[in-house]
Amino acid sequence: MRAALPVFLAAATVAGCGAERHGRPRIGVTLPTDSGALTADLRRGMAPVADSLQLDVRVVTAGGDRARQAAQVDSFASQRVAAILIDPIDAFTMVTATADGDTNDIVAHIGSDDRMGGELAGWYVGQRLNGGGSIAILDQPSVPAVRDRVAGIRLALTRVPNVRIVASPAVEPATRETARRRTASLLTADQRVDAIVGTSDELALGALDAVQASATSGTFIVGFGADPEARAAIARGSPLVAELVPDAVTIGRYALLVAASRLRGNIVMRSVPVRVRLIDRDSLVVP
Repeated sequence: MRAALPVFLAAATVAGCGAERHGRPRIGVTLPTDSGALTADLRRGMAPVADSLQLDVRVVTAGGDRARQAAQVDSFASQRVAAILIDPIDAFTMVTATADGDTNDIVAHIGSDDRMGGELAGWYVGQRLNGGGSIAILDQPSVPAVRDRVAGIRLALTRVPNVRIVASPAVEPATRETARRRTASLLTADQRVDAIVGTSDELALGALDAVQASATSGTFIVGFGADPEARAAIARGSPLVAELVPDAVTIGRYALLVAASRLRGNIVMRSVPVRVRLIDRDSLVVP
């Protein structure tokens, strides 16, 4: 799952056409997966806006297939829709899906506030390490959203005494297995690691695999994304104790509101950050 959950508003390929159905502007939406909580929440956020603003919204899903999502964008462009909303499978898909690979076609980005998410993660770790401790961050420095998360973590930790970052390895490729290996190396080093922040679900789950396989005790993990496997790990009381969660309902609502504003000729913000929230076992387990 993409923790930042970005939705991009792309201008129609044929400028000014603004296809309408029964007087309602037509907007094409392509989502990466056919099912799941995030897809459902994005739809739930868009539905009331579409109704209240009289928008003809057509939603298609790509089933995790990059080429299929790019083809869906091309199809919307050929239909001369007024606007296209893209929740990309990944950054590569974002580039290939836009017209001629030109990301200048992107009017706005609506997604999680990654800097705020990083600050919240750093605050949580600092509070949990009350009295001091050492932290490792599994980084992805080539990803802009992750750079924002890490900057937020570092900023939050400057306000927490006796807590320091002892390692921040780049996990490339950013896979669960690579994260497992990097974490295993950290755990066998001379420096103790009390907490690990995985900057995506895959990295957090890889760190969890390594911690559970090691003889280390007391090391906990915080991640970003909260996909079903991560939520289950938190709920059962594993070393993965918390995750930052995107607000997909709000992102879906804002995406259509921004699109509608743009179609009315207004200037819209290039970036619309949406607050995230932190979940832990207390918020997942019902007594």
